[in-house]
Amino acid sequence: MDSKWIRGGCIAVALSMAVLLFIATDKAGEIPLLPDLPDKLVHFCYYGVMAILLAHGVGRGWWWVPLVAVPIVGVLDEWHQFYTPGRDASAYDWAADVLGSVVAMYVYSHCIRLLGMDER
Repeated sequence: MDSKWIRGGCIAVALSMAVLLFIATDKAGEIPLLPDLPDKLVHFCYYGVMAILLAHGVGRGWWWVPLVAVPIVGVLDEWHQFYTPGRDASAYDWAADVLGSVVAMYVYSHCIRLLGMDER
């Protein structure tokens, strides 16, 4: 799973996830897409998946990119929510975003190492 198409697709999906956070944000809470999960768990998982996709896309030598870019997207999302009526900005949400991306990168790097895919 190391083709340039797959890596490019991973980057495209991660970017799409980031863009979706800012599109129609005022409607975000109206339609529940998931069962009633705790908000921080949703933040943790969403940003973790975004970090893994971006990490796979950029490759092992550039794993610092998701560790920097994903938390920046998180803080921009919280800043944007601060100015969006009906939405709340929260430092705890951002902490869940950061923690999700760091834990996901840790797990991803260990899985890559265990599977012997770290020769990239």
